[in-house]
Amino acid sequence: MSADIFTRELTDRRMPVAALGVVLALFAFFVTGISSGLENVMTDLTDAMPKAVTAFIPAGPGGYAIGELFNLIAPLALIAYAAITAAAATAGEEKVGTMALLSAQPVARRSILAQKALGVGAALAAVTVVFGAATVLSAILFGVDELTPRHIAAACLHLFLLALLFGAITLAAGAVAGDPGVAAGVGGGLAVAAWVSNSMLPIAHLDAWARISPWYYYVSSEPLSHGVDLPHVIVLAVLTLAALTIAAVAFDRRDLKG
Repeated sequence: MSADIFTRELTDRRMPVAALGVVLALFAFFVTGISSGLENVMTDLTDAMPKAVTAFIPAGPGGYAIGELFNLIAPLALIAYAAITAAAATAGEEKVGTMALLSAQPVARRSILAQKALGVGAALAAVTVVFGAATVLSAILFGVDELTPRHIAAACLHLFLLALLFGAITLAAGAVAGDPGVAAGVGGGLAVAAWVSNSMLPIAHLDAWARISPWYYYVSSEPLSHGVDLPHVIVLAVLTLAALTIAAVAFDRRDLKG
């Protein structure tokens, strides 16, 4: 039965995954194509800006445009998808009344949650792979030599784990509250708070406190420049497992609504 749940999750997510993958792939080609032309313009602009403003303007291999793609556009798109999908996975089914049918089947609640979580993870992995492949191809096509396949793959691994973490947090919120709106709000709200705190705390000379933000473990080691940072990857993975554990315990113990 659990395999049927996972298969249904994959089937239900085919079109959204394809659509998001295509959109991010197009962004990758567009942004990579304009990156070299924007570099001099953005350098002149940012030189005249205060530090409080430039903290929100990412930079890195390929310049400002590539920084925006990896530090803002792609993570926010993936996290938004993760939050919406994870909220619908359990709390959404409770709201529409299909969870009672599902939980009445001869399968443990934790197995149901595990298959739902695997579905979210598989969808995020598929979108990330498409985005990464498109970025590699566009870097080759437009001659952006700073963007190597190895470093793009490293950045995509960090990106996937960041989105997966907020998907797991959303699952946990949904398992506790049983309301998809609350679940998506918690996951999305914490993601925004993580991004803002990681950008602002160093400006306030509170660099050490930036480590409380999951975003820190996504961008601070600059995987697009230096490759995978194993300790940071482990932190994101452990936080994800902790959120999934909370989700499993709450989902197993709570009276489901529908």
